[in-house]
Amino acid sequence: MSLFFFLSPVLHYLSYLSQAFTTTEYTAVFFGVLYVVLAAKGDVYCWAAGIVSSAIYIYINIYAHLYMDAILQTYYVLAGIYGWWLWRSTQTADAATAGVSYYTLKQQMPLLVMGCALSPVLGFLFAKIGNSYSYFDAGITVFSFIATWMTAKKILQNWLYWIVIDLVAATVYFAKDLRATSALYVLFAIVALYGYREWQKNLEDKNR
Repeated sequence: MSLFFFLSPVLHYLSYLSQAFTTTEYTAVFFGVLYVVLAAKGDVYCWAAGIVSSAIYIYINIYAHLYMDAILQTYYVLAGIYGWWLWRSTQTADAATAGVSYYTLKQQMPLLVMGCALSPVLGFLFAKIGNSYSYFDAGITVFSFIATWMTAKKILQNWLYWIVIDLVAATVYFAKDLRATSALYVLFAIVALYGYREWQKNLEDKNR
């Protein structure tokens, strides 16, 4: 199934919201979408695109006084450096997705337990500093840490985590009146579905 099939439902919405983007946001959006598409293809340079997008979003979030979001984007920059190094160090003549692995529910359980345990704790701390969406932001932050690590380790289910994270983030950003960024996260969720199918096909081919 083509990438266009996954992108087409949101293209009209993005064009409708195009006036909501600033030039800075356009640049961050471009590199953000490029990151997800390249990651779905297993291209190591996805991390470079992600680093650029996150660095721009640090500025955007600080300007909008969304400091927790800025902290999360800072983590993405650092994780991008780690992911780039890890993928480069394991790169072979084959595509980067050749190293995709599958985590059973049992293997994922420690990650899920850690995420569910840390989210309310971080949410409580966020609430103490006046964050209106503290528990949502905390859940997004904690599970984004987990999902980014899973992406770097080429664990197939990272895409399923990202689909949920991106849809929740889209809702929260919409509530924060960042409509263009909300649309971007809807797009991320759609491309994450594409990424899951691409990595799943690669894993199936490897196991034949």
